[in-house]
Amino acid sequence: MLYGYIKNLSLERGFGFIEPCSEGQDVYFHATTVGSETFDRLQPGQPVKFEIQKLTEAEREARRNATTKQAPRAAKVELLDRMPGGILPRTPQELAPKHHPKAKQRKATWKRKIDVKPKE
Repeated sequence: MLYGYIKNLSLERGFGFIEPCSEGQDVYFHATTVGSETFDRLQPGQPVKFEIQKLTEAEREARRNATTKQAPRAAKVELLDRMPGGILPRTPQELAPKHHPKAKQRKATWKRKIDVKPKE
Protein backbone atom coordinates (compact mmCIF):
# COMPACT_ATOMS: atom_id res chain seq x y z
CA MET A 1 0.00 0.00 0.00
CA LEU A 2 1.19 3.50 -0.85
CA TYR A 3 0.29 6.82 0.74
CA GLY A 4 -0.58 10.12 -0.87
CA TYR A 5 -2.85 13.15 -0.96
CA ILE A 6 -5.86 13.90 -3.18
CA LYS A 7 -4.57 16.37 -5.76
CA ASN A 8 -7.52 16.97 -8.11
CA LEU A 9 -11.10 15.85 -7.81
CA SER A 10 -14.01 16.00 -10.26
CA LEU A 11 -17.17 15.12 -8.32
CA GLU A 12 -19.55 15.50 -11.28
CA ARG A 13 -17.45 13.25 -13.55
CA GLY A 14 -16.52 10.72 -10.85
CA PHE A 15 -12.73 10.61 -10.90
CA GLY A 16 -9.65 12.26 -9.44
CA PHE A 17 -5.86 12.14 -9.07
CA ILE A 18 -3.66 11.25 -6.11
CA GLU A 19 -0.24 12.81 -5.53
CA PRO A 20 1.94 10.08 -3.98
CA CYS A 21 4.19 10.94 -1.00
CA SER A 22 7.10 9.19 -2.68
CA GLU A 23 8.48 10.66 -5.88
CA GLY A 24 6.49 9.65 -8.91
CA GLN A 25 3.68 10.30 -11.31
CA ASP A 26 0.17 11.22 -10.16
CA VAL A 27 -2.21 8.25 -9.87
CA TYR A 28 -5.69 8.22 -11.46
CA PHE A 29 -8.64 6.83 -9.49
CA HIS A 30 -12.34 6.35 -10.27
CA ALA A 31 -15.33 6.65 -7.92
CA THR A 32 -15.93 2.89 -8.14
CA THR A 33 -12.53 2.15 -6.52
CA VAL A 34 -13.44 4.27 -3.49
CA GLY A 35 -17.16 3.69 -3.13
CA SER A 36 -19.93 6.20 -3.81
CA GLU A 37 -20.48 7.17 -0.15
CA THR A 38 -16.77 7.76 0.49
CA PHE A 39 -16.24 9.54 -2.85
CA ASP A 40 -18.74 12.26 -1.89
CA ARG A 41 -16.73 13.00 1.29
CA LEU A 42 -13.35 13.40 -0.45
CA GLN A 43 -11.63 16.80 -0.41
CA PRO A 44 -8.45 18.00 -2.17
CA GLY A 45 -5.43 17.64 0.11
CA GLN A 46 -6.94 14.74 2.08
CA PRO A 47 -4.59 11.81 2.91
CA VAL A 48 -5.36 8.41 1.36
CA LYS A 49 -3.89 4.90 1.19
CA PHE A 50 -3.97 3.21 -2.23
CA GLU A 51 -2.72 0.31 -4.35
CA ILE A 52 -1.56 0.54 -7.96
CA GLN A 53 -3.56 -1.61 -10.41
CA LYS A 54 -1.60 -4.47 -12.00
CA LEU A 55 -1.84 -4.45 -15.79
CA THR A 56 -2.22 -7.51 -17.98
CA GLU A 57 0.16 -8.03 -20.89
CA ALA A 58 -2.53 -6.92 -23.40
CA GLU A 59 -3.15 -3.69 -21.46
CA ARG A 60 0.59 -2.95 -21.30
CA GLU A 61 0.90 -3.43 -25.05
CA ALA A 62 -2.11 -1.16 -25.69
CA ARG A 63 -0.57 1.57 -23.49
CA ARG A 64 2.75 1.34 -25.35
CA ASN A 65 0.97 1.84 -28.70
CA ALA A 66 -1.26 4.69 -27.43
CA THR A 67 -0.51 8.20 -28.64
CA THR A 68 -1.24 9.84 -25.28
CA LYS A 69 0.44 8.85 -22.05
CA GLN A 70 -1.89 7.58 -19.31
CA ALA A 71 -1.39 7.90 -15.57
CA PRO A 72 -1.19 4.72 -13.49
CA ARG A 73 -4.54 3.64 -12.00
CA ALA A 74 -5.39 2.99 -8.38
CA ALA A 75 -7.03 -0.40 -7.74
CA LYS A 76 -8.08 0.26 -4.15
CA VAL A 77 -8.32 3.62 -2.34
CA GLU A 78 -8.92 4.01 1.42
CA LEU A 79 -9.67 7.30 3.15
CA LEU A 80 -7.38 8.24 6.10
CA ASP A 81 -7.87 10.71 8.94
CA ARG A 82 -4.17 11.56 9.05
CA MET A 83 -0.90 10.28 7.62
CA PRO A 84 0.59 7.46 9.70
CA GLY A 85 4.09 7.95 11.04
CA GLY A 86 4.07 11.67 10.49
CA ILE A 87 4.80 11.53 6.77
CA LEU A 88 4.91 15.12 5.56
CA PRO A 89 4.43 16.46 2.04
CA ARG A 90 7.52 17.60 0.16
CA THR A 91 8.88 21.03 1.11
CA PRO A 92 8.60 23.62 -1.67
CA GLN A 93 11.98 24.60 -3.12
CA GLU A 94 11.71 28.23 -2.01
CA LEU A 95 11.20 27.13 1.62
CA ALA A 96 14.01 24.55 1.68
CA PRO A 97 17.05 25.62 3.78
CA LYS A 98 20.16 26.57 1.82
CA HIS A 99 22.53 25.61 4.65
CA HIS A 100 22.32 23.84 7.97
CA PRO A 101 20.36 26.03 10.43
CA LYS A 102 22.90 25.53 13.22
CA ALA A 103 25.91 26.37 11.06
CA LYS A 104 27.76 29.52 12.17
CA GLN A 105 28.21 32.07 9.44
CA ARG A 106 31.72 33.38 10.07
CA LYS A 107 35.12 33.36 8.43
CA ALA A 108 37.47 30.44 8.81
CA THR A 109 40.11 30.82 11.55
CA TRP A 110 42.98 31.06 9.08
CA LYS A 111 41.26 34.05 7.40
CA ARG A 112 40.63 35.97 10.64
CA LYS A 113 43.15 38.24 12.23
CA ILE A 114 44.02 36.91 15.67
CA ASP A 115 45.56 39.14 18.37
CA VAL A 116 48.55 37.42 19.93
CA LYS A 117 49.36 40.27 22.32
CA PRO A 118 47.41 40.32 25.55
CA LYS A 119 45.30 43.41 26.21
CA GLU A 120 46.37 45.58 29.13
